[in-house]
Amino acid sequence: MTSHDTPQALPQDADTDAYDQASLAARGVDESLTFARIAERHLERRSLLKGLALAGAAASVPATLTGFSGEAKAAPAALTFESLGVTKADTVTVPPGYKSQVVIQWGDPLFAGMAPFDLNAQTPAEQARRFGFNNDMVALFPLPYGAQPKLGGRFSHPSYLMAVNHEYATGVGQFADYPIPVSRDATLAPRTLPTRNHVETQMESVGVSVVEINMINGNWVPNVNSAYNRRVTATTLMDVTGPARGDTLLQTPADPTGVLIKGTFANCAGGLTPWGTYLTCEENWDGYFNNRSAVTDATLKTLHASWSSMNNAATPATSTDFTLFWEAYDSRFDLSKAEGVKEPFRFGWVVEIDPYTPGARPKKRTALGRFKHEAAQSVLNASNRLVVYTGDDERFQYAYKYVSNGRYNAANRAANDTLLDEGVLYVAKFSDNGTGTWLPLDFATLNLLSPGKFRNQADVLIRAREAAAVLGATPMDRPEDIEAPRDANWQGNGKVYMVMTNNSNRTATGTTAPNAANPRASNISGHILEITEADNDMAATRFAWTIFLLAGNPSAAAGTNTSVVWNGVPTFQGPAFGAPDNIAFDSTGNLFIATDGTAPTTPTCNDQVLVTSTAGGFPRQVKRFLVGPAECEICGPLLSPDDTTFFCAVQHPGEDGAVVDRSATNSKLRRTSVWPTGSVPRPAVVAVRRTDGGRIGS
Repeated sequence: MTSHDTPQALPQDADTDAYDQASLAARGVDESLTFARIAERHLERRSLLKGLALAGAAASVPATLTGFSGEAKAAPAALTFESLGVTKADTVTVPPGYKSQVVIQWGDPLFAGMAPFDLNAQTPAEQARRFGFNNDMVALFPLPYGAQPKLGGRFSHPSYLMAVNHEYATGVGQFADYPIPVSRDATLAPRTLPTRNHVETQMESVGVSVVEINMINGNWVPNVNSAYNRRVTATTLMDVTGPARGDTLLQTPADPTGVLIKGTFANCAGGLTPWGTYLTCEENWDGYFNNRSAVTDATLKTLHASWSSMNNAATPATSTDFTLFWEAYDSRFDLSKAEGVKEPFRFGWVVEIDPYTPGARPKKRTALGRFKHEAAQSVLNASNRLVVYTGDDERFQYAYKYVSNGRYNAANRAANDTLLDEGVLYVAKFSDNGTGTWLPLDFATLNLLSPGKFRNQADVLIRAREAAAVLGATPMDRPEDIEAPRDANWQGNGKVYMVMTNNSNRTATGTTAPNAANPRASNISGHILEITEADNDMAATRFAWTIFLLAGNPSAAAGTNTSVVWNGVPTFQGPAFGAPDNIAFDSTGNLFIATDGTAPTTPTCNDQVLVTSTAGGFPRQVKRFLVGPAECEICGPLLSPDDTTFFCAVQHPGEDGAVVDRSATNSKLRRTSVWPTGSVPRPAVVAVRRTDGGRIGS
């Protein structure tokens, strides 16, 4: 999603053999002498030179499509809509025969009896009862719990609970009277802090909104009378569960036991579980904290310094990241204070929310690790173990999956509560020959590889990035959405799609040079990988991988950083695009790709949604399905269960506008977008339907 990444030095990669040896040594086995390993090494050496060529050839040859149930089924439905051209229009553009509708926008009431949104009359109490700001992932939960999803285009008044993330707050984007010189630009003086009302309203604008929506006369309409409607914000209390519960790094003066955290924010993508709960990811949480240089505890200071966006300032006035000053009114965000110095360890988690139980306290599930989570997509393997895929959205970070110890119980919802607490978190290592390994973030193994580096399993999960580096995981080009197709029973078919948004800091040579799974230097366009888990088992520890698609410009010359050619073959044909971010499948296997920052690749087009088939091979046929308004990001693509509605979130239209006069006495803001109101840009959830009510795409 919206990234505030800065480059950082790569940790020294551990060798895969060293990991294997340590793992076996823990069981008293001399791994280097086993016949199996000797044979494996021989095969790896023999296949190394031909592996990529074979993988590329396989990717370009059409194969029998494996359906979402794991059984052969028909290819994805043909895409018959007219592919859009490029546009910079400040609107949502869709193909002929389609219509778009704003379902809900920032500030809309979630409860009955509330006044219409007033930009000039915002308060924390009001915002806590309204749809939040900068909406991101969209998820649907059928009503009532356990009901089969109704067919939105065929029966009247189907109902869903819609859960939506709200990623981040801004100043001038949210308030007409926000002091523009607050930008921390060192050339500006005097600086003026935002008011307490500004900051506390922002705290209530992030997190998650849950709202019931109903189909009425062909449109999706929020139900402000629903008992399910709810806000979860930066001030909502939530439980800590899993291995890091109560760890010393999570203990603060306000929570000396480390089991009860106040709030969630930086909520980016996420996922949902088979038992009907919402998983929201805390992504760029580090930029909310200030005064890192004032930390006096050497250990804590070192741990904080590993996060690139943590503000390294002695005073807010000289900080350089974000236009937020939450520490001015809440010591949780001031690293120089006792209340704030450990607070960052309480963020960077996946949070589970039960949309069907409005009074239920959210849970921070620490077994899924702490980093800049993007996506937490659940799927079951054949034995009903829960598998959750998640990425760490920063340059040169890693792709992960979690596998539960226990098994999903479809007959007893409550029995699934421990599945996200008791299991193993793995990180991916990609080999050059088109294979890969899921390496467990296990304290015993890590302690063999790096004695004394970690205190216990809780410390491993809190410092998951460091653990992944010790294991020798593959540094990726911003792993964002990771999705596994599933059937109606949540069973996966062994396929996984991993989105790498971009990485302009990858160099041609040296420690940050391309690797096989991230093949381009200065990768401004990004790419998508296709993973096949061993034996089609979602819980497997080995996998095969191939490039599914190199985003870029099909007209660009081979060898350039926007070329779509891989192993001599164009990976796709169709409109140019860059920065793939979130993806979604329709019920037949077509892949919808939303972009975040396509401009370097397609400067004449706003961020957009592309569609292609998961069947067949190179070159894949890609069509442009939607283009968003000016300077927005398209988030949370989602198809209704019957494929008759495409949902997405339009985030930060206008990117806060442009300040045309930055003097302290005459600051002005030029709105670069007025979508969708015609005056003030407001992030919103959009629904797209065919005018005849038919299936999206065909």
